[in-house]
Amino acid sequence: MQIDSVDQVIGHYSDSVVIDGVLPHGRRIGRPELLAMARTHGGPTTIECYSGRHIRDVRQLRGVLLTELLDAAGMQTLQRSRCKQLVIAVLAGDGYACLFSWHELYNSPIGKGAMLLVEQDGNTLPTTAGGLQLISLHDLRLGPRQAIAVNRIAVRAWNSTAVIG
Repeated sequence: MQIDSVDQVIGHYSDSVVIDGVLPHGRRIGRPELLAMARTHGGPTTIECYSGRHIRDVRQLRGVLLTELLDAAGMQTLQRSRCKQLVIAVLAGDGYACLFSWHELYNSPIGKGAMLLVEQDGNTLPTTAGGLQLISLHDLRLGPRQAIAVNRIAVRAWNSTAVIG
């Protein structure tokens, strides 16, 4: 088999994200805009699995907070009572989904560390890491809500009457 690009080796890559669902201004945000929006820095940090297994160490991170991306799609224009019922799914190219509630992102320390990474250890959208990555820096273990090749953020309302009944 001939390999024509690094993308074939890793199987998936993303340098843009689609934000859709119940937000009034669903949109695609591409590489140039994401790079310009990336003002949040972090590191050094260790990413480990829920079991405690070491995944990798990262010295420096730069990214865009999920709340900034959601607000760019109109989250702040929704009624607060509606927002409190929202679930946010950050979806990766391999099908992995990381879930957040509106409460976590806007009313807890989690929101100050949940971001799409555009730079890691000086590398912008590293191909070997699938480009856009999700990380939630204030989780106890960073691995379970870490995703690579993030390509979509889906915002859905939780309808409790459909579940409780």
